[in-house]
Amino acid sequence: MIRKTTVLAASLLAIGVTSAALLAGAGAAPAGAVTAAAADSYQIDAVHTTVLFRINHAGAGVFWGRFNQIEGDFFIDPSKPEASHFKVTVPIAGIDTANEKRDEHLRSGDFFNARQYPTATFESTSITRAAAENTFELKGDLTLMGETRSITAQLLFGGNGTMQGKQIQGFEAAFTIKRADFGISTYLAPDGGNGGALGNEVRIIVAGEGAKQ
Repeated sequence: MIRKTTVLAASLLAIGVTSAALLAGAGAAPAGAVTAAAADSYQIDAVHTTVLFRINHAGAGVFWGRFNQIEGDFFIDPSKPEASHFKVTVPIAGIDTANEKRDEHLRSGDFFNARQYPTATFESTSITRAAAENTFELKGDLTLMGETRSITAQLLFGGNGTMQGKQIQGFEAAFTIKRADFGISTYLAPDGGNGGALGNEVRIIVAGEGAKQ
């Protein structure tokens, strides 16, 4: 009788341990399983990435400039856009309009106030497929001059490749902002349009690539 009781108790204990293990593992991912968003991240290659901006000048011409520095990471999954992401930082000190005197003015409090607000940042909130092939709608939060605004960019996926043994991805994103929304109103027309010495709308294009980490 004692032997039967001991065997029964051992069996019940084994069943209990097995059930507990199954319940504990029911909601867990298999060992080594990682989501695509967590597994894939491409660090922006500043050497092969360009940040351009365009603004109307004196109600007639179109003036271009660029930022020479950019850092951050991204991932684009054309088959599953919701798994994609962007997180970018652009140092304001890197502004370059091919004229040092003008660049210093743009870094001043009249415009970007680079001393108080040294960077512009962007972080995506959603990426969805658009109508054209390899084109997506990129939404996110742009922070500039201490102001954060939601923006929508057209994102073109350039493709996947390899460079010096590393996997790379390429992209081009384009969007338009109103500089007055970020507190930059110097030389702005009274009506907030593009008729002043400098227009309100600024077109921004970021074209580049990154290497997989």
